[in-house]
Amino acid sequence: MKHFKIQSAVLMLVTTTAMQAWAADTSLNGVLNLKQDCQVVNNSVSSFTEVLGCGAVHGAVKSLYYSTNNAYFVEGLNQDTVAIGGYIKYETAPFYGVQAAVGYDLQRRLDEKNKHPEVSELKDDRDGLGEAYITWKNDKARVTIGNQRLNLPFMGDYADRRVLLNLYQAADVQIGNNKDYLRLTKVNKFKSYGDDEFTETTRQTSNISTDGVWSIGLGKSFAFAEQKQLKTQLWYQHYDDYTHLIYTQADFAVPLWKTAPEFSVQYLNGREQGKALAGEVNSHIFGVQAALNVVPKATLKLAYDYIKPDQDSYLNGALLTPYATKTSSGEIFAQPFFTSTQDLGAGNALMASLEGKLTDQMIAGVRYSFMDLKEDDRLKSRNQSEYMLFGIYNFAGALKGLSVSNFAGIQTSPRYNKDFLQNRFAISYKF
Repeated sequence: MKHFKIQSAVLMLVTTTAMQAWAADTSLNGVLNLKQDCQVVNNSVSSFTEVLGCGAVHGAVKSLYYSTNNAYFVEGLNQDTVAIGGYIKYETAPFYGVQAAVGYDLQRRLDEKNKHPEVSELKDDRDGLGEAYITWKNDKARVTIGNQRLNLPFMGDYADRRVLLNLYQAADVQIGNNKDYLRLTKVNKFKSYGDDEFTETTRQTSNISTDGVWSIGLGKSFAFAEQKQLKTQLWYQHYDDYTHLIYTQADFAVPLWKTAPEFSVQYLNGREQGKALAGEVNSHIFGVQAALNVVPKATLKLAYDYIKPDQDSYLNGALLTPYATKTSSGEIFAQPFFTSTQDLGAGNALMASLEGKLTDQMIAGVRYSFMDLKEDDRLKSRNQSEYMLFGIYNFAGALKGLSVSNFAGIQTSPRYNKDFLQNRFAISYKF
C-alpha cells in the first residue's frame, strides 16, 4: 500500500501547486479581474451587483490513507484504503448581513477496489450537493437555514479529518457570542461523511427515518479578579423517537498562573423518547478534567468520567448519541481516538494526553486512555487501553493552507486475542 500513499501525496501536491496562483484571492472579483470595489462596510457591500462578484470560493482538497490490523478487535480483519476528494463552496458577499452559499463535495478511490478488506467510509466513490444555505448575521445574532456544518454537542463537524463532511439540513439561530448565547436548532435531515445524500436517518441506523432533532443551548461566562474566568453551558436535545439528552459543563480557568490551569466538570443524562427505537435509555455521566501547561508550548490534560451502569438500558447505561454513534465521543472528557466512549458501555473512563506546538508549524502529542467499561452487566470489563501518537505539520509561505498529519495507535483488551492497530495518514489543502 505504500505506492498508493505516494500516489495520493503526489496528486495532492500537483493540485495544490495549481491552486497557488489564485489562492491568495478566492473572490470572483480577484479571479476574474472584475475591478469592483469590494469594501464591506457595516456587514454589507455597497451594491447588489457586488454581491456575486465580491463573493468568494472556499474549499478543501484532501487525501486519506487508512490502514488497520484486526480492525476493532475482529481477528484477521486487516484493512487498507486510500481516497481523495474534498469540497468546494461559493459564498456571496454580505448584503445588509445576508449571504448565500452553495457547495459540492466528492470522494474518489485511488487504490484497486475489492482486492482486500476496505475501510467502509472510504471504499465508495461519492459526490453530490454539499453546503447550500442562506444566512443573516450582525454583531448580536445569526440565522442560517439550509445544508450546513454544525458545531453542536454530539452533532458537530466530527468529519473534518475525513474526505467528506458531516452536514445537516437545518435551521440554526444563535443570539449572542461564543461565550454568552442562546442557541436554537432544528435538524430535519443528515448527510454522514460516508454518504452523498441527505436522508431522515441517523448514524444509529441507516434504514429507519425520524423527524430529526431539536436542540436548545444556553451559555454564560463570568469574569473575576486577576482574569479568572468561569464559562458555563447547558444543552437540551430532543432526538425524535430515540432519546432526550441533557448536557451541562462548567470550565474555570486561571490564565495568569504560571501553568494557566483550567478545571472542568460535566454531567450528561439521557432517557428514551417516543418510539424508543434503540430501546430503554437511562444514562448518567459525571466527569472531571484538568488541563495545565507543563512547559511553555505543551498542555497536559487529565480526564475521568463515570458512566453509571444500568443493566436494563441501552448498552448497560451508555449515552445514546444518534448522530455521533461510531464517529466521535463528542463532549465526553475521557475518550479514546479510534473508538467512541459511548459505544463501549458503562463504568469508568480515564484519559491522559500531552500535546503542543514543537515549532510554529508542527503540532504533536501523545494520548493514553483506559476504558473500564462493559456494554452488558454479564460481561467482563473491556479494560481497553489505547496508546496513540500524532503529528500535524502546517506549511507556511507559498504553501499556506497545506497540512500533513498522521495518527497512529494501538488498542489492547483482555477480551481479545489480538490487539487492534490503526494508522490514519492525511494530506489536506484548504483555501
